[in-house]
Amino acid sequence: MRVPIKLLILPKFDIGPLGNGICGEGELFYKEYVEGGTEYELTGLFPGEKLYVKDGIALTLTHAGKVNTTATLMAILTDPRLDCSKMHTLSVGCAGTNYERTTMGDVVLASAFADYDLGHQVIGSDGNLTWFPDSGLCQYGCVKLNAERISTVYEQIKNIPLETTEKTVAFMKQNVAADTRVYPIVLKGTFITSDNYWKGDDGHKIAKQINKYYGCPDEYLVSDMEDIAVARVLERFGLIEKLISIRVSVNLDCYMNGATPEKLWSNNCFEDNMLEEGNEEGADIFETAMKNLFKVGKEIIMMIDD
Repeated sequence: MRVPIKLLILPKFDIGPLGNGICGEGELFYKEYVEGGTEYELTGLFPGEKLYVKDGIALTLTHAGKVNTTATLMAILTDPRLDCSKMHTLSVGCAGTNYERTTMGDVVLASAFADYDLGHQVIGSDGNLTWFPDSGLCQYGCVKLNAERISTVYEQIKNIPLETTEKTVAFMKQNVAADTRVYPIVLKGTFITSDNYWKGDDGHKIAKQINKYYGCPDEYLVSDMEDIAVARVLERFGLIEKLISIRVSVNLDCYMNGATPEKLWSNNCFEDNMLEEGNEEGADIFETAMKNLFKVGKEIIMMIDD
């Protein structure tokens, strides 16, 4: 008999604490919903990962990028031991967000997903990066979720109180306009997905341009690396109406505190830099952000159970 999966939770990284003891992205979801359940090895999962299943809820990690994410979902959806025909999917994770519209610690519900990489991008002689749509490529570049369904979810979660830290508030006040909101809330918007971890005004403008080109119902708010793949695969399998995706902001899509690409990334990986005390990207928001993500995710899971 096939094992029915009623809900798949898809963090991107870490079902345990990170090296410095900070809560990992998938840790709270793992402990709450699948710890102590059955472990499955599936062909196609990221090397070393397993699918954890308990009481109809499954969880695994996709790791970064659209290819890893696609392979992970395909492995689950095509495994003959699993019945995914009625499966809901909750995609969760951290992200960078639109510096004009968000603050660190915000949780954003996706209403649409657009691909940052499809189309044409050119670095001009003036150094400016410009994006050009291509009708042959871009027909696959956007997935819009059912507006009524997403609005219903948003109404349920929009007033959930979120937390921040004193250091993050001070960090934001030093780096954004005086009238910018510095305390986190739940928002709804477009996720722009790229295999590149980008930052800066050029990328920010391109993300807004892509959002406008596809006619997405809400503003661009989130830059992520996986969710267009989640949406497209589920669409192909007839499960797009059961997808909900949320991301928590752990940094903004602009450079802050005088940071440069070379300073941020030449010798660092995400964990080396983002989790350092007083780093130039996210202050000390990460662990608090993971708790915000879980708080909103838990409310959504209760909605699904109902």
